[in-house]
Amino acid sequence: MADSNPDDTLREQVLALAGLCQAVSLVDSIARTGTAEPEPFEACLQSLFSFSAQTTADAYGGVVKLELGLRRLNDLLSGERSQSDRELVRYLIGATQLQRQLEKQPDVAAIVRSRLEHSAKGAQVNSRNISELSPSIAAIYKDTISHFKFRIKVNGSAQQLQNEHNADRIRALLMAAIRAGYLWRQQGGRRLHFLFKKQAILRTARDILQREIPH
Repeated sequence: MADSNPDDTLREQVLALAGLCQAVSLVDSIARTGTAEPEPFEACLQSLFSFSAQTTADAYGGVVKLELGLRRLNDLLSGERSQSDRELVRYLIGATQLQRQLEKQPDVAAIVRSRLEHSAKGAQVNSRNISELSPSIAAIYKDTISHFKFRIKVNGSAQQLQNEHNADRIRALLMAAIRAGYLWRQQGGRRLHFLFKKQAILRTARDILQREIPH
């Protein structure tokens, strides 16, 4: 069997990081303003039900669906970080930590997958009504991930965070962030890559934005 192309592997890692950035960026937006761009939001939820996706892009419905995440990844790796950027980094680190905890508890991971599959039954997860699955995804998160010792503290407007609809969407997006963390790890992504592969990740993200995202 031929070895995988290192460039292809890096591309897959970058797209997974984009999925992670997209999810936590939307978490931050909902927490502060109560709003989230519909298409990036739906793509994040779509990834939770893409059980047999062959590539990272397939899990989200195409590279173009990760434009928001690619742009946020570019922002985070370029220049000085704003206070908002530092919040996103905290969410990114938190999501990867939750992913590792879930990976170490295969019984819990099996429950999460089983319940996601159950939620998908009868639902047209490829259509725009996927956002209606937020409450069921949030319930899975509350029953499993929220019981871990480590938790992500989401900061934002008290008014927005106390809104049940927003809370459901935030939990669903955190689940999607964990899913992206799995995709990142499956492609060989490790935390040290943020130190030693930062420039390569940045170049690849910019190349994808330039070559594969319509202008």
